[in-house]
Amino acid sequence: NYRGVTYWEDGGDKRILFTAGDKLYALNAETGKPISTFGHNGSVSMNVGIRDDPEKISIIPTSPGIVYRDLLIIGNEVSELYGAAPGYVRAYNIKTGKLEWTFHTIPKPGEVGYETWPKDAWKYVGGANCWAGLSVDEKRGMVFFGTGSPTYDFYGADRPGMNLFGNSVVALDAGTGAYRWHFQTVHHDLWDYDLPAPPNLITVKKDGKNLDAVAQVSKVGFVYVLDRETGE
Repeated sequence: NYRGVTYWEDGGDKRILFTAGDKLYALNAETGKPISTFGHNGSVSMNVGIRDDPEKISIIPTSPGIVYRDLLIIGNEVSELYGAAPGYVRAYNIKTGKLEWTFHTIPKPGEVGYETWPKDAWKYVGGANCWAGLSVDEKRGMVFFGTGSPTYDFYGADRPGMNLFGNSVVALDAGTGAYRWHFQTVHHDLWDYDLPAPPNLITVKKDGKNLDAVAQVSKVGFVYVLDRETGE
């Protein structure tokens, strides 16, 4: 992992979770030894569960996942070229390594946002990935993240439409991965205007009232401040 590790504990069970290459590892925090009951002898292949053949791709996160209860929620880094994998956001069971839920950042038929792409785009477009990390509101049971552009970064003739959930702040139910809301900062990106940081959880005063919000910085110099409940 390029940017750190994640810590989790439940009573005497203390674990460090991190990625190296395309694997997610769980170590005993006190001994440094892999936890044999996690995945396959202490690790899980993150190539499994993405759209493409796990033998032909390599999903390598740049930022650590974030903990919500017994889940590790994590994004990934993918290629920015043709043939890239899609940037699905996923949650793994910290105790077992089981993949618990997947959010398709390039929607499949019947999912929110599918109509913002050509009908078969979910089969060939990649990117729209969360590479910069995530934020969790434990009280609300929500997870927030920003995504990058779809592939190919600088050409969009094969993906007409607004291309959700590329270049979007997305809020999900942290326990299930169910869609809550989104705010797209760039429609049909052709400039690689990825959202380069997690949304920050903040409280702002508006009309004399405290309002829980998320603040998302961007490459274009704007900071987007969005209602945490609704995305407004």
